[in-house]
Amino acid sequence: MKRFSRLLCLLLCLCFAGCSAAAPASSSQPAAPASSPDSSSALTTETLPVIGVIECPWVLDISAVDAALVETAFADPDSQSTVICCKASDAESLVQSAEDLLTDGAQVLIVSLPSADAADKVIDLCQPVGASVIFTGAQPSAAAMQKYDKCWYIGMLCEQTGELLGKAVAEDFKNGVIPDANADGLLQYAWFGGDTAGGGELHYRYCMQSCDDMGVFSAEIFSKLTACGEQAGYAMAQNLLGISILPSEGSTDSSQPEEVVDIAPASYPLPEAVLCSDSATARGAAPLLAEAGVYVACVAFSEADAQSLEEMGIHAPTWLPRDQVTEYAVDFARNILQGRHVTLDTGLYLDDSRQSLVSAGDSRED
Repeated sequence: MKRFSRLLCLLLCLCFAGCSAAAPASSSQPAAPASSPDSSSALTTETLPVIGVIECPWVLDISAVDAALVETAFADPDSQSTVICCKASDAESLVQSAEDLLTDGAQVLIVSLPSADAADKVIDLCQPVGASVIFTGAQPSAAAMQKYDKCWYIGMLCEQTGELLGKAVAEDFKNGVIPDANADGLLQYAWFGGDTAGGGELHYRYCMQSCDDMGVFSAEIFSKLTACGEQAGYAMAQNLLGISILPSEGSTDSSQPEEVVDIAPASYPLPEAVLCSDSATARGAAPLLAEAGVYVACVAFSEADAQSLEEMGIHAPTWLPRDQVTEYAVDFARNILQGRHVTLDTGLYLDDSRQSLVSAGDSRED
């Protein structure tokens, strides 16, 4: 009996030892993984601020942002932001792209506008979600910009385009590119184009003031500060040269603009230079003026625009090339995401209406 008791105890001990040894293998507690993902890193990636860039390939004749350069600027792992780029084929797809980017969580949009009216629709999308928007390209209206305090436009003021054109023309006159035909020491000029909002007058006034500041004094032959565009430029060139191109009798060609038909010839002295408010007006005027040997100039809105104008014989200084606009947009986006003023460390400042940005180095007090 004692032997049986000892045997039973031995068996019980063996069973208990076996169960204890097997317990870890069948434990309900999960084993710690050999290598687990860095949860803080994953969270950081998911919560990085998003910058949305909308590029319009069909808006390359005006200063617009280069999406590839924006991506490169934020490619550094330390940039702490994510860039999503898309291209818009028309105004409708531009608005849809803006809506999609905001749905994807974009806190900042950089949009190259094909036309001023597109800004209103983008602002209407950004305002409810509090997203900031940086516009380039076509200049939004003052009314659109005043609707929202988180939108900015990187572009030119009329005063600055005037100064740019005036300095370029003065240099060409002093260097003999514009001959002093009557040797009177004065630049005989005509001015083509402008607008009814007052910007054209500022562009014109600052241009001529810049010539004076550089010691090139002038004599006005003709000026038109309202009409602009190719048709208007062509009509003004006709008027200046005292010619009138009429359709041949029986012609059914309706392509000729009405402004040009039956325009009354005028007798003006031939100027040494014709200065235009914009590239479209210059393109319209240049063919007739080139035949007469008259110097034509305007401000180009991009390097590509300048190149095509120069090929037509139009002198075209360029303001804000595409890479410069892109650099400013990148700086603005960084400042916004870091909670700083948009123009900090950019060398730019906001004008009173907050719709344009101008170079602090070129600011002028009236």
